[in-house]
Amino acid sequence: MHKRLQSNSGRALLYSIWFGMSFCVLGMAMVAGLNAGEYRAARSVHLGYQAPAADVFYVEMAVDKSTDGSYFMACGWDTGYFGIQELGKGRKVAIFSVWDPTRGDDPNAVSSEDRVELLHQGDGVRIRRFGGEGTGGQCMTDFDWQIGQTNRFCVTATVQSNKTAYAGYIWSPDQNAWKHLVTFRTRTGGRPLAGFYSFIEDFRRDVRSVQDVRRARYFNVWVRTTNGQWQPVTRARFTASGAEWESKENIDAGLVGTQFYLATGGDTKMSRELRSFIELTAVPGAPPASLPEPVKPSSSAQLQRGYSIPLIDIASETNRQVIVDREPGQYLGHPSTVLLEDGSTILCVYPKGHGKGAIVLKRSTDGGRTWSDRLPVPENWTTSLETPTIHRVVDDNGRKRLIVWSGLYPARLAVSEDDGVTWTPLQPAGDWGGIVVMGSVVPLKTDPGHYLAMFHDDGRYFTKDGRQSDPVVFRLYQTLSKDGGLTWSFPREIWHGSDVHLCEPGIIRSPDGKQLAALLRENRRVRNSHVIFSNDEGQTWSAPRELPGALTGDRHTAKYAPDGRLFISFRDTTFESPTKGDWVAWVGRYEDIVAGREGQYRVRLMDNHHAWDCAYPGVEVLPDGTIVTVTYGHWTPGEPPYIVCVRLKLAELDEKLK
Repeated sequence: MHKRLQSNSGRALLYSIWFGMSFCVLGMAMVAGLNAGEYRAARSVHLGYQAPAADVFYVEMAVDKSTDGSYFMACGWDTGYFGIQELGKGRKVAIFSVWDPTRGDDPNAVSSEDRVELLHQGDGVRIRRFGGEGTGGQCMTDFDWQIGQTNRFCVTATVQSNKTAYAGYIWSPDQNAWKHLVTFRTRTGGRPLAGFYSFIEDFRRDVRSVQDVRRARYFNVWVRTTNGQWQPVTRARFTASGAEWESKENIDAGLVGTQFYLATGGDTKMSRELRSFIELTAVPGAPPASLPEPVKPSSSAQLQRGYSIPLIDIASETNRQVIVDREPGQYLGHPSTVLLEDGSTILCVYPKGHGKGAIVLKRSTDGGRTWSDRLPVPENWTTSLETPTIHRVVDDNGRKRLIVWSGLYPARLAVSEDDGVTWTPLQPAGDWGGIVVMGSVVPLKTDPGHYLAMFHDDGRYFTKDGRQSDPVVFRLYQTLSKDGGLTWSFPREIWHGSDVHLCEPGIIRSPDGKQLAALLRENRRVRNSHVIFSNDEGQTWSAPRELPGALTGDRHTAKYAPDGRLFISFRDTTFESPTKGDWVAWVGRYEDIVAGREGQYRVRLMDNHHAWDCAYPGVEVLPDGTIVTVTYGHWTPGEPPYIVCVRLKLAELDEKLK
């Protein structure tokens, strides 16, 4: 087991191998009543490489002898380690771990801001947090390595302010290509790779494992220094762990030709003293070609502040516009809609005021062409403190219901079991709150009736007596329901930051159903909008990534058209845009978002006669492909905002490009 110790000087991290607590994969077989002189594990052995700080670390390793419960670690550095394991019953894996920048062994005790962040998760890779050996993030993937096979490992480091992103790559013989397993980011003070080492460990620890030999060779070891120069690693120090329950003398290290080796257990004989240096007599000629490069984060300067895709303007086409609600002298804003299964009934909720205000409910039975009068709602809907949102949910018995959320503290929920004819009063969902509760509610594939909801807060409303910090920190939260939306878990923070203020998540599921993407408003107005991704139904999310200018805006709401394209409606906050502050939409494909492309075209839906106040939109797609989108805005100069519906088809917009 690996344990990290931090030096008192604060200038470097000292690392030692520490064995005495359970390991991560098989668990330790606890053997009680050991006789004096009886050991339960082979001793761990290490090579400490002499090399300068670097941004790439490359090692080749071949295992000559192995047994169940063995870890052959190839690429270790002062913040993590990467290697292969034989677990038992023929199962073999690759494993990559990065430590949190904290002391302690309880992963649940680490605050969210101190935890390792997941930036990339490769296909077939399992991610978890670990503890008991320090704490941090860990990835594991099946990897059927063989005795005598050369295994290739590469770790890259990208310094990002006071953090470092570490990416782990393993060579796939089947694909004849590098596989990017994972990228973890942790707070390092902005340090690159340093403190390089390899080791062999017995984590079976059942007494019998002492008699099994483990042996591996390490060769063609290279680092690329921070000034871009490749340097071979030719010198290493032989060390071993010191736990009293490990065997002592059956360890060894040395050279086999131009390769380092380590061995432990069984009939291994020690041929050199511990802490002695081992030096290659022949230097490798050149590093392998086509090694992975550190991923450089995109900067704002590299991303467009404007956009180059076409703009279609339909703001003057009043034949498309339907007034949903308007009241002289009354601010009406922030609508949210839901389409029922008949394909024509749309319910819309919105406040009488800017976010805060009595919730109004209206219904259209003809796809948004006409709208009802204001419908009766529970009396306490007049006490709503923040933008309401409405959602369809279905439980595991197939029972359909509608829910309406109202935010700030406490977040409150109302339920209808009859498609909006009658409603419960708003009731607290828990001892928590937030802003724009909920930005999104999406069904999960984990089980019927399971839903994920997401919102944000800036410190003021998550708790009863919340307050903003200095600097202000925005946080994204998610909560889960397993009973078709009736009850919700205590929210879990998935991101926080003060350099950008990300909020109002609008979630889209990929066309193949395997990925979730959340589009995010940037409220400091210093960067474009951002996006995060999840490949495991919201269990983990990637680090935020900036979007092109074409998708920069507030309160993204997205739906798929019948042809598979996305229609995303939002308030235009693009830095350089002729429609800045207006109600706009983006048309493109999900793959454009993933690839960071601009998309197909933009649409100005209506002209807002205010610098910014408009467009918390609802978007629905009818069976014939008609898009019905609803929002508020200052549509008439000198008058308060009111609610308008716009109806269109993408084919009609496509024609305008010809």
